[in-house]
Amino acid sequence: MGGIAGPSTDWDLVHRWEWFRRTSWRQGFRAAMHGRGGGPARAFTELSQAIDAKTLLDASCGLGRRAILLFEKGVNILGSDISGTAVTRARELARDEGSPVTFFRSSWNDLPKNMPHHFDGILVTGLNLEPSWDNLGTSLVGIFHALCPGGFLMFVGASQDDPQGAVGERIEREWNSQAPEQVEWFFREGGVNCTLIKLRTRANDYIDDHLLYVSEENGEARLESTVIRRPAYWTWSHWSDLVRMAGFCHLETRKYANYGLDGSDLRINVAWKEKNVSAPAGDQAARGAEYSD
Repeated sequence: MGGIAGPSTDWDLVHRWEWFRRTSWRQGFRAAMHGRGGGPARAFTELSQAIDAKTLLDASCGLGRRAILLFEKGVNILGSDISGTAVTRARELARDEGSPVTFFRSSWNDLPKNMPHHFDGILVTGLNLEPSWDNLGTSLVGIFHALCPGGFLMFVGASQDDPQGAVGERIEREWNSQAPEQVEWFFREGGVNCTLIKLRTRANDYIDDHLLYVSEENGEARLESTVIRRPAYWTWSHWSDLVRMAGFCHLETRKYANYGLDGSDLRINVAWKEKNVSAPAGDQAARGAEYSD
């Protein structure tokens, strides 16, 4: 159906070094998260307000910056992430910023057993980074069962008006948007310095970002690395099939003019859970079995 098993990203490593250089982004993270147009955070806020959603979840919260910003804009939101490092530091950031946002650790498929309660809306910005059909299926099942009846999932990915079969064009466009090798940042703090180097490689239907963290402390050098795969093979047809199999009743793409972080138009997908749905406990296990190896 599409998608292959890919590399496993070490998100603890990514968030650990991002936290290390927090003094470089701490003062301006609200402006950066909002950008020129507000991005997914603005779209999520407006849709939540339009349906009078009460409790919301940023399910790929990272270090918690977006959730803190959303709470300050009046959104009753919690944050979750698969990375324990991210959740620990998100709690620390919230405390330091005087924010009451709650964060908890969970993968998307484990949300029903790890969440404090159900949500009216869930925002996931990294769903399109899942490399395999099975992973996407189990993730969407978990998200579905974490939603209240009538709730919605908002995520980024191939949209309703994207041409089918244009994978090669998307790969070429993404590949040409950045140099194959570049130094992302250098930062020094407390006797430790670290440089992040990104090396990009491409295949027919995905691009891999190889993140190399070169650090030095007390005269000793260390190299740590991980890979983020950016698949281009997920089409609107894939998303439609997957959300239907997970239990959602409707999928649509909403266009938000000038909402992109750079001021461009933003297209974001919204999957809706039926208002009167009441899935028994066994239904989740049955659906999960569809995606098991």
